[in-house]
Amino acid sequence: MSSIPEKDWKLFRKLQSELTAKACELVFRQVNNIANVRSGKEHESYLDLYRFIETEDAKIAEMFNNPTRNNVILKIVTLKKYDVLSVEQLEMFSEETQEFVNRILNLS
Repeated sequence: MSSIPEKDWKLFRKLQSELTAKACELVFRQVNNIANVRSGKEHESYLDLYRFIETEDAKIAEMFNNPTRNNVILKIVTLKKYDVLSVEQLEMFSEETQEFVNRILNLS
């Protein structure tokens, strides 16, 4: 599947802001967890936070940077893989797109 149907492309574009906000919120929750247990190990926690932000930044880029009709199917797979895209949101896409996403995720 090299390109998704126009309807799915428009849906992705419509959901993109909501999905970006959710991905960022998931990061903030983890940042809070790291920050809240730093007492007595501030430097170690700082390093953990730095590594975490680096990792999450790469994930955010994988999910959202430069979406095109030719690569958005992989963005959708990644969003689902990282639990940013809900089951209900995936079900909004065409059956063809849902099947492709599920097939790819079942391979990994």
